[in-house]
Amino acid sequence: MKASAEALKTKILDAAIALFIEKGIEKVTTRELTESVGISRSHIYHYFSNWQSLCLAALERFMRQDYEAFADSLSGLMPRQKLLRLFESHLPAAPDATWQLYASFWQSAAHYQPYAGLAETMTAEWQELMETIIRDGVTDGTLRCADIARTARQISAMLNGYADLLTVNPSEAKAREALADLNHFIDCVLG
Repeated sequence: MKASAEALKTKILDAAIALFIEKGIEKVTTRELTESVGISRSHIYHYFSNWQSLCLAALERFMRQDYEAFADSLSGLMPRQKLLRLFESHLPAAPDATWQLYASFWQSAAHYQPYAGLAETMTAEWQELMETIIRDGVTDGTLRCADIARTARQISAMLNGYADLLTVNPSEAKAREALADLNHFIDCVLG
């Protein structure tokens, strides 16, 4: 019975994320979610105390899965290749609903403390990943860096700034230019 309850909770979270990606967090209603899962509203509130706690749980599940899938995709790559993959994954060249979901989440995080907490947690995890990549490159001699944490913060700031710009009005040319700028920065500070 417990496995069945956990499966339903997961189904609710996954359906919420699918709707958030399709419509945006703020435009999804409880009714739409219950209809997409095929359950009553009481089922939703059996697992989640309110709509905001459901949204937060769904977003956390989505972001953790996104992070883990990305981290797994780096297996077998050299540090410089890992940085390139990170850059490419964060620079949309065309409209992307997933990036819109992240943008919507960040706006909500500015006004709702539990979202801000999740944003800080996930940012710290991505930051640690970047630091690990750089540290691995320093260890194997392919990168050089005196202050890994600072350099990772600088790269993250550049990458997130370009990602924000490309989320608003993406294009292949802008994505290529951002990638070239990031690679130039890497050559200057880690080369």
